[in-house]
Amino acid sequence: MRRHYSYAAVFLLGALTVLAVMRIYDATVASRYSSEERRLLDRLAEPPRMVPTDPTPLVRAARRIRPAVVNVDTLEELGDEAAVEAPNTRAHSFPPARPRSREGKASGVIVNPDGYIVTNNHVVQGARIIRVTMANGARFDGQVVGADVTNDIALLKVAAQGLPAAEFGDSDALEVGEHVIAIGNPFGIGTTVTHGIVSATDRRDLSVGDGVFLRRALQTDAAISRGNSGGALANTSGQLIGINTAILSERGANVGIGFAIPSNAVRSILAGILTKRKPAAHLPSEPFIGLVYAALTPEMSAELDLPPGQGVIVLEVKPLSPASDAGLRRSDVILQVDGRTVRKVEDVRALLARRKVGQTVRLTLLRGIGTETVHVRIADAPVTAP
Repeated sequence: MRRHYSYAAVFLLGALTVLAVMRIYDATVASRYSSEERRLLDRLAEPPRMVPTDPTPLVRAARRIRPAVVNVDTLEELGDEAAVEAPNTRAHSFPPARPRSREGKASGVIVNPDGYIVTNNHVVQGARIIRVTMANGARFDGQVVGADVTNDIALLKVAAQGLPAAEFGDSDALEVGEHVIAIGNPFGIGTTVTHGIVSATDRRDLSVGDGVFLRRALQTDAAISRGNSGGALANTSGQLIGINTAILSERGANVGIGFAIPSNAVRSILAGILTKRKPAAHLPSEPFIGLVYAALTPEMSAELDLPPGQGVIVLEVKPLSPASDAGLRRSDVILQVDGRTVRKVEDVRALLARRKVGQTVRLTLLRGIGTETVHVRIADAPVTAP
């Protein structure tokens, strides 16, 4: 019995000691903080209250489309021919470049649960490795099923089933001022949602650089940056109404002018890619010669003794293309097409569009310190495959 009382006494003594320490601590805290500061500390320690709210249309749209948007990482091996710089001599030769690899980070949209993904052709063109990362973090190697070079659309396939696929919306039903969201992987930082409106529904014949020419595009002020290419533009129902492709910017930063390929056009292009892969099918194709070109800068024109605004410079000649067969070279300057003076990239596009597959076009070139004329046979636009 005495031992029982002694245990109780020890316990009571310990409890009193703890209470004494707590009082001393409270007194110390009270002396360190004012009453207002103590009330603030107490308020900060309170757990947040959950207030029931209905999600906004934009939240619902993002929830619906976001699982179908993927990150597309690529690795491209570059050689000397891939270096594109300004000419540094009168003969406008290019300085040699060291062989190297280039990593790309962009976006894509799942369009079928069986692993089919749409993205931009410029995202995967020339890529040796394509890695697709789903919204849930799962990763797959991607293969190019086919691509439409002219319209800058590519179809990828990953070995997966039961994927969350985007629902196509009717891009022809869009109205200026309608709210939209853009989802992609800007600068490789991860899936990002931005918000804006439809600024225009029928932009046509846009040259957006790197040889990409959009025959028809949606315009939006939703923030689209590098890495958003191939991502989704969605309406407030979470339906896919465009594939984000390019921005218009003098400095390369987003200024609220972004372009997307309309979803109705994307559906038609994807169907064409699959149909072209069947040997029995033959679809009419847009003129193709295999060149990537750009307008001359004022500095280039001055160095080449050309009037400002005349001629376009060849940045790349596609291997095994009609231009390659005709002997065109990187750094050639196209002065005329079929005898008509070329002043901008759109001039070349328009003049080539007058020709049909199988016909020949005459190009007048500035090469070195003289001019040359070459004849290039128009071919079908290629459909790339694995």
